Formats: sequence, structure tokens, C-alpha cells
Amino acid sequence: MIYGHGDDLFQYGDQVKMNFSSNIFTHADLTPLKQFLAERMDVISSYPEPEPVTLERLLAEHLGIQPQQIMVTAGATEAIYLIAQLFKGWASVIPQPTFGEYEDACKQHNHIVSYYDNDMMEQLPEKRVYWLCNPNNPTGNVMSKALVSYVVRHHPQYIYVVDQSYESFTRKAVLQPHEMTDCHNLLILHSMTKRYCVPGLRLGYVTGSPVLLDRLRHLRQPWSVNALALEAGRYMVETNFEPIADRNAYLDEALHLQAQLHAIDGLTVLDSYTNFMLCRIEKTEARQLKQWLLQNHGMLIRDAANFHGLDNYYFRVAAQTNDEDEALIAAIKEFLSGKSRHFKKYW
Repeated sequence: MIYGHGDDLFQYGDQVKMNFSSNIFTHADLTPLKQFLAERMDVISSYPEPEPVTLERLLAEHLGIQPQQIMVTAGATEAIYLIAQLFKGWASVIPQPTFGEYEDACKQHNHIVSYYDNDMMEQLPEKRVYWLCNPNNPTGNVMSKALVSYVVRHHPQYIYVVDQSYESFTRKAVLQPHEMTDCHNLLILHSMTKRYCVPGLRLGYVTGSPVLLDRLRHLRQPWSVNALALEAGRYMVETNFEPIADRNAYLDEALHLQAQLHAIDGLTVLDSYTNFMLCRIEKTEARQLKQWLLQNHGMLIRDAANFHGLDNYYFRVAAQTNDEDEALIAAIKEFLSGKSRHFKKYW
């Protein structure tokens, strides 16, 4: 596990007033979910289902697929490590930069890891897993649905893992499980953690080939998904829970933040089609900007230096409220102006 992926809020406690470091909208309204769980705390006195079949059946019905085509996991991360274990010793192709857990999981299970270098590709064995993060973390890029479908269908000799954890935070079309049921070389990762802004619950699922999922189930440890997470999952699906009042407005705000960052001299911002964006600062390393923002304004950003292929000048931010985004823009401008020592705190 990469130290510091996601966000490292746990290190700073009350020092953080505005959190841009995680790809989660931190102002989601979780009140109804919290009230629901508060009334079901008795479930912690009993074991949950050894395998979360009840939630799997509910999700399958919701998605229009069969229960054997879905497996619920403790977040998408559990699925990543199970898949790496299933294909132990294979070659894994992981285009960079992307989510670091793919590489960590593959190395843990003795994969030959390729970063999509053409020279190395010719030397890789035929037993390959391709890991595609779409929308991609940390860049926010989204490959077209047609392209991903074409690649999967026209290369049945390879296994494809398509991580769509951020599928609810893009307007771009992505793969739909019911459209891909004829593909026996495909596993799609989904994150309820991201969709419902509940990273502390650790809840996700995999859809795809029943044959592959049956093999994954034999690797999954019993009771890997806790009772409260299962209760939350059932509630969120059954009620069509929406923690972000206006998701379109939030995505508009992300575009606004991206445009504002683009306009700052001394920053380069990669085009993003989701709620987060990757930036590169020119005058100093990202860790210095991160430390200054934290100390002076209680703002936390994601130092992206530990993504493979990125240097010490990259950082990532996720859109929050308009007021917070505007405060971040003002703070970065002041930092780059060289007058940061005169900048007063916002609180």
C-alpha cells in the first residue's frame, strides 16, 4: 500500500479546515445514512454474512445482471488484491501514471509488471492482465467507452481489469455491466465508497465473467465486509441514496476550478473529465506548496510525487464548494507571488 494515497488527513487532525486531497466531495450530506445506521447498531453484536450474497443479489437486480456476475468486496482495493492473487505470476500491464495499488498488489503476487513500454511489451509472456483505470486517477482522463469495449472484445487472450471507481463523477460514457456480459475476459471494478462519499465504510463490488468471479470467491476471506457496511449498502441501493444534492452542479464546479487553475501563471493543469485534476507547479516542489497551504490556511492537497512517472512538482486537488475552491485559488496565487509570508489565515 502506498503511504499517503487517498488523503493523509489522519496525520493532521483539526489542523485541516479544507480537504482537497481526497477525490471525495467532503460536504456530501450523509445525515439520512447516519440516522439509518444509528438505528441498526445492534448488528455489530453478530457476525455478518460470511459472503455478502444478499447485497450482491440486490445490486444484480439494480444493474440488470445475474447474481453470479457480481461480487461485493471491502472497497475496490480488496478486489484489486484478490485479482492479483488469482493471476499470481502472470504479467501485468499498467499504463502510468495511475492508481498505485495495482502495482503494489501485482508485485505482492509475483507479477511481471510492465508500464506499457513498447520494447518490453514484445518480451512479455502471453498470460497478461491489463489494468485500466477509467476515469483515471490521478489524471482525470476518460477513455471512450467504445474504445475500451473494442479492445476487450478483440483481445480475448488477455484479461482486462477496468477500474470504474469514479464512474459517478464523470459525464463521459463508461462500460455498463449488462452490456458486457458476453465478455469472459473482463472484470469491472465499482466503488460504493466513491459513489456515496463513504470512504470509511470500505464497500465496492466487481462485475464481469461468472467464471472469473467464481474463482475470486474462493480466494475471498469470510466476513471480509463488515455488518455496518452491508447495512449501509442495502440502504443506499434500496433508497437510491444521493449524498450530493446536485451532482451536475458539482461537476460544473469542478470545471470552474479547473479553468481557474489553468489561468494561474506558474501552473500547468491537465484536462480532466471528472471532479479531480492533476497540476504541476513550476517554481517549487509540490510538497512545499502542500506544507504552506496546510500551515497557513488549513488546506490539504495531494502531493502526487509518489505516482509512478510523476516528479516532485505534481499535485492533485478535488473540487469542493465554490467558496472553498475560490479560497484555494487565492491561496495558490498568493504563494506563487512570493508574498506568502504576508498572507493571513482564513480563520
